[in-house]
Amino acid sequence: MDKCMVIDKAIKRIANDYDLTTDTVMDAIEGSRYPLDFDRMVEEGSFCFRGPDDESKSDNASICLASKILSNKGVQEHILPIICSRIRAWDHENIEDLLNLLRKAVSIMELNPEDHPAMETCGLDIGHLPSEEIPGNILPGYRIWSMDKKGMCLVGSDANQVITIEHVPRI
Repeated sequence: MDKCMVIDKAIKRIANDYDLTTDTVMDAIEGSRYPLDFDRMVEEGSFCFRGPDDESKSDNASICLASKILSNKGVQEHILPIICSRIRAWDHENIEDLLNLLRKAVSIMELNPEDHPAMETCGLDIGHLPSEEIPGNILPGYRIWSMDKKGMCLVGSDANQVITIEHVPRI
């Protein structure tokens, strides 16, 4: 199996999954304060080289390698601020877009949870996400994290559910 092909696929996978350019991912890798040892990473992930054919094997290996790249603290230092700035700049048009951005940030932070207390890494207060004005007559104790221009709301204890404002309990 061609190690360079696996590395290239992993970089493209990260770029695609996080809406980045491959140049941005490469800059994060090259600029990392914690150099990546691709030879060792590929060797450690050799169990991922499974599948019925070489294409499947390299795809599976690239998934493992992409995760190892994203778990590098230096790579995270480059990529997380990009995603977090997108959260702060969310246009309030579609709550699913905000939820998707939050999931991307969390998926990276979960790779090194001790380094990322809540959303503080992003410089975000999860209690004050970008939002349209939320009506004041919401049932006390019911949490709306954010609302888009169409009245779709981000709710749930982990800000991971979407409902319409019409289904939010009122006083």
